[in-house]
Amino acid sequence: MTDIRPFEPKRDAPLTAGARFIRGFTRVGMVVAVLIVLIGVTASIITAKNNFDGDMQTHQSAECVARLARSGYEFTKKPYSNALDYDVGGCYAHYTLEYKSIREVLAIADAPASTFLTSEGPSTLGIGLMITGGLAVVAYLIFWCIGWLCAGFTRDA
Repeated sequence: MTDIRPFEPKRDAPLTAGARFIRGFTRVGMVVAVLIVLIGVTASIITAKNNFDGDMQTHQSAECVARLARSGYEFTKKPYSNALDYDVGGCYAHYTLEYKSIREVLAIADAPASTFLTSEGPSTLGIGLMITGGLAVVAYLIFWCIGWLCAGFTRDA
């Protein structure tokens, strides 16, 4: 009576081989799903930020080109192209401005600068997170199904 041990109910039925297969593959599926979520969330955030940065760079380039256009600068065409050469006067024209007319560039410059919520960032982030969640669930279910399939081939007495 001097030996005090916590109460542990005795297991009458240990896990069968099939149950072990299902449990093991379910755990592998959870690990794969977590990895997919970690990679997918990171990629979605980076892509959304890059889209927002691109929108900001387009607006800044349009403002620079608009300053030149309003001061009377005449833009020439690029050699071997129909696009106007906006890479002049210290302006780096973002590639999204390449085939736009002066009028369109002035409209972009006069519009308010986009914030993250008004840019393409939220939609990119939302789509990326939905795809990530879907892939994680599918990966988990695939591994669960593989475990269930393998459990069917075990002989439980």
